[in-house]
Amino acid sequence: MKGLLLLLLIIASGCLSPVKELYPEDENERPVTVYIVSHGWHAGIAIEASAIEEYLPSHPDMPSARYLKFGWGDGRYYTDSEAGFWLMMRAALLPTRSVIHVVGIDIPVERYFSGSKIIQIKVSEEGAKKMGEFVENRFRRDENDEVVLEADGLYTNSAFFQATGRYYLPKTSNIWTARALRQTGYPITPIYSFTSGNVVQQAKRDGVEIQ
Repeated sequence: MKGLLLLLLIIASGCLSPVKELYPEDENERPVTVYIVSHGWHAGIAIEASAIEEYLPSHPDMPSARYLKFGWGDGRYYTDSEAGFWLMMRAALLPTRSVIHVVGIDIPVERYFSGSKIIQIKVSEEGAKKMGEFVENRFRRDENDEVVLEADGLYTNSAFFQATGRYYLPKTSNIWTARALRQTGYPITPIYSFTSGNVVQQAKRDGVEIQ
């Protein structure tokens, strides 16, 4: 009963509080830029590559660029640029294998995703490292402890890799993105991030909408 009450209070409040040792109040102590990028149904997260490159698995198809954007989703629906209604329903209703989409970006993120809604956030170096660890642990490894390429990515300099965890509702790509942001200490509640709109709304709490 107490657990249910706590959950209801979290949802009612909208966002968890910042983790102060990772996300200090003084923005001068938060030099790393992170972006929440909403493409409509789906939101992903981008970060300065230099802040997390030590955590990226080695693979010849791993994108390398100034910024890296990560997204997580259903292994068949997400990788198919022409996926239709039935693949969407399959992803929604059945526990399915998942993938991580990694995109390398060498121009300003808002120019690369000119048609998307973007929130800019500043995080600490320690917070960025925690996010890097989170992403690193979401790549599935084979019997040789190597990450597994799943498919070419949706953009130039991008790729899909097999990921840990099963995709199913309500375990959505947006909740995954919110969890990645939460690693930085940012005040966001992943359980309340079912839609990309809610991820954006929470990200604006202490971030800047740049487009």
